[in-house]
Amino acid sequence: MLAALSEVTQYFAIGTGPVDSRWRSVQQLYNDPELLGGIVERVRLGIGAAERRVAASIFFLGFAARLWSVGVGAVVGHRLLPKLAAEQLLFREVGGQITLHIARPIGWQGDDLEPMLADTVLDSHLTPLARALHGLGPISRELLRGNSVSALLGAAREYDRHRGPTSPGPAWQLARSLCADERLSGTAVFSNADYRRSSCCLYYRTPGGGLCDDCVFTHVPGTDTAERDYR
Repeated sequence: MLAALSEVTQYFAIGTGPVDSRWRSVQQLYNDPELLGGIVERVRLGIGAAERRVAASIFFLGFAARLWSVGVGAVVGHRLLPKLAAEQLLFREVGGQITLHIARPIGWQGDDLEPMLADTVLDSHLTPLARALHGLGPISRELLRGNSVSALLGAAREYDRHRGPTSPGPAWQLARSLCADERLSGTAVFSNADYRRSSCCLYYRTPGGGLCDDCVFTHVPGTDTAERDYR
């Protein structure tokens, strides 16, 4: 299953098998400020951002996309959910780019995997990661919640696109149902098969960066507005 998912995009890829000392558990990201801070700094340098909070947002968005992609693809495509416990899920980082790995993958099979998926991604990973990023410096909680839902819906769209032209597809329907969870509620406004998030990831504050397709803004805001709303 994991090998099949890796064919969708790099965000759905997760390695398996023996590893060397370069791999660490993702739980270390949530508990080691120096480790996380170093990665965020390399992201900042890579995207040319002047502010650390911008790099923290972009890192969180990409990390969330990888978790949601694997989970959504597994549940929708295979009715399986791999065990993604923070102490067992491994990562390697080069230049701010994250790769995920499970040495000995196991998982659950059944018809009630959706709430397990939400609990796994939100409670086991994104909540402690958000807390750790807050420890590095100021960043909006609503921004990170918005990043989580944007990553979820983006993963769903990508998986449906990979499977075929059906719209809305099963992954989108799953993602929409998860958005009703109180941990994600209020982060996006839906219209038919489209949506607009209720916050901004700050990508426009990178050199040459613009607004994402789902951004709350319809045009690039002035610096004063961005500082007031998303610090």
